[in-house]
Amino acid sequence: MGKRSVPRYPEDDDGGGCCGVLCWCCCILVLIIAAIAGAVAYAFFIYKPKAPSYSVSNMSVSQFDFSSSDLTLYTKLVATVRAENPNEMIGIKYGDGSHTVVSYRGTPLCSGHLPTFFQGYKNVTVMEISMEGRHGFGSGLQSALEESEKEGNVPLDVFVSVPVSLRFGSLDIREVKVNVHCALVVDSISPKKKPTIKSATYQGNVEF
Repeated sequence: MGKRSVPRYPEDDDGGGCCGVLCWCCCILVLIIAAIAGAVAYAFFIYKPKAPSYSVSNMSVSQFDFSSSDLTLYTKLVATVRAENPNEMIGIKYGDGSHTVVSYRGTPLCSGHLPTFFQGYKNVTVMEISMEGRHGFGSGLQSALEESEKEGNVPLDVFVSVPVSLRFGSLDIREVKVNVHCALVVDSISPKKKPTIKSATYQGNVEF
């Protein structure tokens, strides 16, 4: 009698099962991304978000003393900042950790911070920000500043960095940092004369 062949059975292959699970995971991920994108698009359509605007409307100098003995400048001033929220359904929450700096030709003069508050819909808030500081100020910069004063064109840079979060209805989204740079030209920075803002340009960005 001839030899009998041993029946052979196909080996179990898990490849199809793994591919199926992977396919399902990809499908679920795509659905989640689509749902998030749809929610964001819906929120933009409903709330119509608009960027807030900021401007320096006024400035007063109470102290501006230069010490020739140690070449330092002590400055105290108040900047009036106008913040406008143009949104009808979005509030803005200004958090802790803000920072403001006024500098002349790259040298800091004084610093301060914004108050923490919630700005409601279609709201304009005017803030008076007190700043002071004592910084090294070389004789070369002092001469340049005196010349700028004589010409009536003193260039100042105002930097503002503030953490904010937006409130959509009753929902707060995660906090971001808003940075604003204002390049000002004033006619004077002496406590003997109230400065007049001659020009101002603004730039801003958001850190997520």
